[in-house]
Amino acid sequence: MKDSEHIKYCKKVAAVLGEKLRNLHKLQEQSLNNQLNDLFEEHNGVAETITDDEIVGRYELVTKHIYPDDFVNIM
Repeated sequence: MKDSEHIKYCKKVAAVLGEKLRNLHKLQEQSLNNQLNDLFEEHNGVAETITDDEIVGRYELVTKHIYPDDFVNIM
């Protein structure tokens, strides 16, 4: 993986998710990081081919289905 592609991808994720990244529980953050790394690998490390919807989809998968807020708030 090229560092420049990874940096582009990180900037894209930050632009798409913005403040949502600040409000994650540790479990959500770890899971989202794994999901986003998998997405990057699925696109062979090419940030430009990853859509905003794919990034939002991974965020929603983690925060609504894997570790919903109601679940992490009771931990």
